[in-house]
Amino acid sequence: MALEPKTKTFAGIYESQGHYAEALNIYIDLLKENPLDEESADNVKRLQSLIKEASEGKKRTAETQISSLETFLQKTYAYRETSKNT
Repeated sequence: MALEPKTKTFAGIYESQGHYAEALNIYIDLLKENPLDEESADNVKRLQSLIKEASEGKKRTAETQISSLETFLQKTYAYRETSKNT
């Protein structure tokens, strides 16, 4: 596997493609090289927020899907019981 360039441009490409964690890692590496780079520090904070929001969104989606499946199963079991009794 080739080494990826650690540049703000490359991080921006990753971010534009939705690869927030990869972009974040590049900005962190850039900050290690230059701790006074305010732009990279701001990008780290912003990407951390984006990753957190995306994670929370996935959690909400999963909870909605689970709830829908539970409702479906309850209706299936109820239907099965009524079918047995008729």
